[in-house]
Amino acid sequence: MKIALHWRILIGIISGIILGISLNYFFRNEPDDNFFYYIKFLFKYVGSVFVKLLKMLVVPLVMASIYMSIVSLENIAEIGKIGKKTIMYYMLTTALAVLMGIVVVNIIQPGNVSVETASVLKKAMNVPDKVSSAGVGDKSSFEIVVDTLVGMIPDNPFNALATTNVLQVIFFSIFIAIIAVTMREKSEPFNNLMKSVDALMQKGVVTIMGLAPYFLFFLVGGIFMQIGIEALLPLLKYAFTVLLGLLVHGFIILPLVVWIFTKENPYKYLLKMMTPLLTAWSTSSSAATLPVTMKTVEKIGVSPKISNFVLPLGATINMDGTALYESVAVIFIAGLLGVPLDFGQQVVIFLTASLAAMGAAAIPGAGLVTMGIVLSAVGLPLEAIGIILAVDALLDQFRTTINVWGDITAAIVINKSEKNKEELEESILIE
Repeated sequence: MKIALHWRILIGIISGIILGISLNYFFRNEPDDNFFYYIKFLFKYVGSVFVKLLKMLVVPLVMASIYMSIVSLENIAEIGKIGKKTIMYYMLTTALAVLMGIVVVNIIQPGNVSVETASVLKKAMNVPDKVSSAGVGDKSSFEIVVDTLVGMIPDNPFNALATTNVLQVIFFSIFIAIIAVTMREKSEPFNNLMKSVDALMQKGVVTIMGLAPYFLFFLVGGIFMQIGIEALLPLLKYAFTVLLGLLVHGFIILPLVVWIFTKENPYKYLLKMMTPLLTAWSTSSSAATLPVTMKTVEKIGVSPKISNFVLPLGATINMDGTALYESVAVIFIAGLLGVPLDFGQQVVIFLTASLAAMGAAAIPGAGLVTMGIVLSAVGLPLEAIGIILAVDALLDQFRTTINVWGDITAAIVINKSEKNKEELEESILIE
């Protein structure tokens, strides 16, 4: 019997935690030239390979995913208002999710740890002891936001690709994708190229995530060998913060949005959606859940015309749970690293987390790759991702569930909107 990937990842992480804490407990006071030192060294650098592999895919995955998500919308002109409504709805719920994440993490402040704990965590992840938010200086919040927006336009897109300037890569991807849509047949060869790149990068993520149980055993084991059981408290506090944000967004914010637009009880739909939501939780994949989601929403009266457009699009660009998780994770990491983030920088996180979620492929673990975008936007080192990997597998299941629930609410709202429109048109004809 083959064990599902997320369970294998969980086994690898738990094994790493147990081994790391045990070795730290028995050998933490031993001199640096003993056998334990070399074990720590081995675990630390084998684990760092996983982070490097994820970093390797950031730019091509984001560029290809965002490009293809826009190019695939070329039939919006034919679909008319359905397409516009859907995209506006997804933009709204993603923005609300990121905002919820920022609010929750600022209230709970899971990254507020002792100087000693933060210092050891940095050392365990090869992060410099002194980290600052790059390029901020004494600028006001307004200047930071404006500079970030203007700085998204690349002088040289190839330089942006080479230097991993992900915000410029996002802007360039959106820009050329919009142009490609207007060119139609002439852009087809380039579209096919980007489609292949997108497929290759997604396969790359799947391949790397297939090795994740082993890499995470070394990575997490190395971290806990360095800091011992003290590392658990901030990580558990961080996990609680993410889960609380997801809970509020999924069970309060999204139902409230559904009620505002449909004037119907949203919880009756939630109860009927248990099959796709549990599938999303168990697979950690919006794409794998899509056939189940489409079949289930049609059973509650959503038109196939709506579900066939809204749900596949949502599985591509609507990632409420991922967006919320990325905003919480980056502010948590900044807290651990002792980097204060003012209002302007948190606005930058709001913007980039919303955009980054659009580039997160609908496969397990893709959110880890796109988190590099948000970290880079505020000048934080990508190596810091390793700090949160110990609890990521568990959180991935919950954020995927919220991603799928967000898609379902969109289908319900758009379907109701179109029904109201048809009823209005019929009443006008009768009169």
